[in-house]
Amino acid sequence: MAKEHDTNLFKKHIFICKSCKKNDCPMLEDAMALKSELKSYFNEKYGKGVVRVTSSDCLGKCREGIHIVSYPEAKWFKDGTKKSARDLIDYVDSSI
Repeated sequence: MAKEHDTNLFKKHIFICKSCKKNDCPMLEDAMALKSELKSYFNEKYGKGVVRVTSSDCLGKCREGIHIVSYPEAKWFKDGTKKSARDLIDYVDSSI
């Protein structure tokens, strides 16, 4: 018998694109730095297990910069910069 999965493991699961179909994408280092900053922020604020921050393979939006998506609501943040990270933080903080 298959094990039942707990679908409520995290209140939010954030995916940050870290893989680009473009071989010379200059944003990948920025994406990993952004992931690290967001992960540290959410772990410090909420503790582990509330907001999960994960790097993702290509999300298919390479031409528009680093993309971030928040689940379970599938809210997208494009052009992953400090400003969009701040928008994401504000969004998560207001919805937990």
